[in-house]
Amino acid sequence: MKLQHGPAVQTPRAPQGPPASPAYPAHWWDAVFRRDTVFVALPFVAAALWTLGFRGADPRNMGALGLLDLFTPLTVLALILLLGGFLASLHLHKPEWLLATYLVVYIALIHGTPPVLYGTLRYSWAYKHVGIVDYIMRNGSVDPGIGVGQIYHNWLGFFAGGALLTELSGQPDALSIASWAPVAFNLLNLVALRFLFRGLTRNRTVVWMALMFFLVINWVGQDYYSPQAMAYLLYLGLIGLMLRRMKRRVMVVPFAVIVAAIAVSHQITPMMMLLAVIALVALRRTPGWYLPWLAAAIIVAWALTGALSYTFPNLMDLISQFGNVVGNADQTLAKSSGQTSVGDLQVIWGGRMTVFVSGVVALIGVWRQRRTGTLILTTSTLMVLPGVLVLTTGFGGEVLFRAFLFAAPFIAFLQAQACIPRNGRGFAVRSLVAAAIITAMVLPGFLLGYYGKERQNYFTPGEVAASRWAYTHAAPHSLLVEGSTNYPGRFIDYEKFTYVSLDLEPGDSTKVWLKDPAATLAGWFSDPKYAGGYVIITRGQKIAVESGEAMPPGFLDTIEEALRRSKSFTVAYQTRDATVFAPVQRAAGR
Repeated sequence: MKLQHGPAVQTPRAPQGPPASPAYPAHWWDAVFRRDTVFVALPFVAAALWTLGFRGADPRNMGALGLLDLFTPLTVLALILLLGGFLASLHLHKPEWLLATYLVVYIALIHGTPPVLYGTLRYSWAYKHVGIVDYIMRNGSVDPGIGVGQIYHNWLGFFAGGALLTELSGQPDALSIASWAPVAFNLLNLVALRFLFRGLTRNRTVVWMALMFFLVINWVGQDYYSPQAMAYLLYLGLIGLMLRRMKRRVMVVPFAVIVAAIAVSHQITPMMMLLAVIALVALRRTPGWYLPWLAAAIIVAWALTGALSYTFPNLMDLISQFGNVVGNADQTLAKSSGQTSVGDLQVIWGGRMTVFVSGVVALIGVWRQRRTGTLILTTSTLMVLPGVLVLTTGFGGEVLFRAFLFAAPFIAFLQAQACIPRNGRGFAVRSLVAAAIITAMVLPGFLLGYYGKERQNYFTPGEVAASRWAYTHAAPHSLLVEGSTNYPGRFIDYEKFTYVSLDLEPGDSTKVWLKDPAATLAGWFSDPKYAGGYVIITRGQKIAVESGEAMPPGFLDTIEEALRRSKSFTVAYQTRDATVFAPVQRAAGR
């Protein structure tokens, strides 16, 4: 009998899934740290420790290291738990909402501590920006030809938005909103950066690690209430938009809106934005040959229309800075050349060390991931492009800081690339250790750079009260003599007064009138073009003057004592931290 052989019947196999988890963890700590509850609780434990660490802290006790002088072991432990917990969560593939929680808490602690601890708005330039908003709220518009603060009236976008927000909030002024601007801008930057990074890669490990690195290296401090903070946020959003694949007609409208918003709000960001747009189109990362032309047309159109009152008279100044690399960079370096105390040098070199370490690690990231082609070429180009700013402008001695600010997102992204395996997959223990070491190396410099000057950035309630009194009691066309610009000034009716800052007077003339400062100042106030005025000397002014070498030691103390002894001046208003002097004839007239 012959057997019939048919086709072999194969038993279907069950689909293969991930290997089954062992019934019991290999180690007891695996069971503990794999529970989400521990990682959910950790950022709030860190926040509690941070709060306890600052309990009873007095910002008056800040020294040469600023807010770092108020740090305690609990605050340091809080940062270790927060950043360590974030990296561990990333290593264990915890959900993205948990990773976001860590970074949001970090922002709240780092940037929310000053407004809570101080109770006043920090940084003198923030008060000046509040003053522009105050002007718009009182007058309903700007004055492009105004004599004081003209540049702000020509690039008005931020201030017009600030006035609208203040009115909608029901606040009498923008001081409260300005106090919390660093928290708001950093949270918004976090959203914009995630949008940008996800346009570069879908690797969640790289995206979230880059977000963390950005937050621990960006010490420049341009997150306060300012046009730069808003323009920077818009810049990040624009780059993120251009990295998305979408139809040209869909992109062009939001592209034009964002470019226009930047063009009417700031002077230096449009230049950086145009360079980035050209680069992305040239690298074929973004389709649309016309986008650079559209951006340039919008920028030039505003400069020659809305900002013409500033552009035309200052055109030769702007041209003279173009190509002067050494001179432009030296404006930044000169600002720190007079800082000679140990604390000042620690602050300066701490920030520089963070820049150096971050840059080296970013270059390692370029080398390790060089085979990824377009990705590395795009990020490397966007990282080095801000160096062109040094070629074009000095920007008031801050161009190097601004260059690092615009490079920081891409430095952070390349730092993350340096930590992951060459194949771009996973976040192994070795990668975790590398990220932790890099964080430990850059964080001290970030804290020194960001917090190191808080002693002079902080203004006491007494200083704010004295300044408010002077501005509300001075008659229009008064002369306001400031010991230094580092005080809460020019935030009320700022355009009604003439200002003289004593620390900016020429050195030769200062030596002469310091022999009898009361007589010199009395002569200034006797000028009939002034309706009167005040001399304002504050704690913050003294700190700022003493930190530099432009004036002799005890410069403002000498003037203050001379005015107290003089019969030509009287104390019109005084607090623990500020004194407002009035010329005798003005005091008698009132």
